[in-house]
Amino acid sequence: MTPDPADRSERLLDAEFRSIVRDFAPRLYRQAYRILGDAMRATEAVQEILLNIHRSLPGFRGESALGTWIYRIALNTLISYRRVKHNDPLPLLEADEIPFIIDEDGDVEAAYERKEDNEQLARCIARLSPRESAAITLFYMDGLEYKEIASIMETSVGAVGLLLHRGREHLHILLTGKKEGAAR
Repeated sequence: MTPDPADRSERLLDAEFRSIVRDFAPRLYRQAYRILGDAMRATEAVQEILLNIHRSLPGFRGESALGTWIYRIALNTLISYRRVKHNDPLPLLEADEIPFIIDEDGDVEAAYERKEDNEQLARCIARLSPRESAAITLFYMDGLEYKEIASIMETSVGAVGLLLHRGREHLHILLTGKKEGAAR
């Protein structure tokens, strides 16, 4: 008996979706965490992103690279998610829920300082505009080039440069409390 083509295409889509989850979920989580600045919100947002990808997968026509398409869905979902959830208070973690990571040299204090620095940076990135935080994380943390970021964000390469410039300026102010080039 020959399998129904609809069943076959559904099985292929399921296999492709499983592959996407395996290959992209960790990157999507990092992106969500960097934009939202909170681990629980990032986890919730990634579930929403994956649901949106699953719903949209049958319509993927291959006009852009799969990764670009996925990042575009993720960015749109995160911007919407952040707009809706932005004013919710961040949940507090209990002391026993905070993971302690020791670096390779066993230096607990250095590892804790790095963890605090990373958390402060994530909180500051989350305070940028959604487009600035997306550009910053796609460029600096995911290592994408201007052209690919422009495609994901559906904008020009020049606009990406401007978003990165403004994002860096805003981050500098948030992290130091001073404008770049201001008298010290």
